[in-house]
Amino acid sequence: MSNVLIVGAAGRMGKWFFDYFINLRKEQSEDQYLSKKTIKIEKIFLVDINRIEYFKMSEFENAYTSESITKFVEESDIIILCTPIKETLRILDKYIMILRPGTTLIEISSVKNSIHKYMSSISIKYSSLRFLCIHPMFGPGAQVSSSRNIIMHVPLNLISIRMESRILNRLFPRYRIILIDTPEKHDTLVAILISLIYFINLVFSKLLIEISTSKSLKMEKDLLKFLKQLAGSSYRIQSLLSESILTDDAPLFLNLFLGSDKSIEIIKKYGKIYDRISKKVEQKDERYLQNLVIGTKKNIKNQIDIDHSYDLLYRFLNN
Repeated sequence: MSNVLIVGAAGRMGKWFFDYFINLRKEQSEDQYLSKKTIKIEKIFLVDINRIEYFKMSEFENAYTSESITKFVEESDIIILCTPIKETLRILDKYIMILRPGTTLIEISSVKNSIHKYMSSISIKYSSLRFLCIHPMFGPGAQVSSSRNIIMHVPLNLISIRMESRILNRLFPRYRIILIDTPEKHDTLVAILISLIYFINLVFSKLLIEISTSKSLKMEKDLLKFLKQLAGSSYRIQSLLSESILTDDAPLFLNLFLGSDKSIEIIKKYGKIYDRISKKVEQKDERYLQNLVIGTKKNIKNQIDIDHSYDLLYRFLNN
């Protein structure tokens, strides 16, 4: 039986992990086979300096809250750090010496380079502890029981891969665990998959705000709602994505944009391409733009069935 401590439990991912372990514990009590192949969860500890709004002690058995890590840290077998990187580093520095042997520490940051170096270093000194760098590739709205959830796993070293993978498979038996061999590769992938998407959609939302105050549209009340009434599929999907992204807190945006050199590099590259194309639009260079569309389409079709993508889009919209 293992006790789980979730640090940063008041946040949205903290709540997701709480829901996940509550559900896993319930399933373990009902399914003997699942209970044998997973790490059996007993107590769940929640820590945050902010009020944990979703928690009511009367509703959950063997679940406890505190503002202080000290209250639970020595009882915990698994510690999940749902905290910004700076706070994660501070917590590790402060509490690592009092953790009991065999404790598993899991960090879930979206940028790995610095935290991975630090954990690799301390894992040598504190060899009785187990350290895992993972990145859930889903947001706090993801269903805890969905087999579509993906977790990226960046092992600390070649020696520990098997042990780390075994722990993850026993904690998240339904999820697809994808091994990413280096933190640099992880950060490059995240720069493309998340940082760039957040950047593009933030710019899109800012543009809509500025357009809504323009001379031709400023008299239109609730312009954004009006646009949705007029919109076809492309705008509906785009606006839905940009609005959903804005539910995340500002520190996440800052971490995605500034926490990794790879993100800055990718965003800068995007800016250069944008500048080049926008100049051609200003110049009304039809030949360049036509070749751009045809060439881009050809290159994407070499790897992706874009007709299938189009069908998927409409299936999503019509559901």
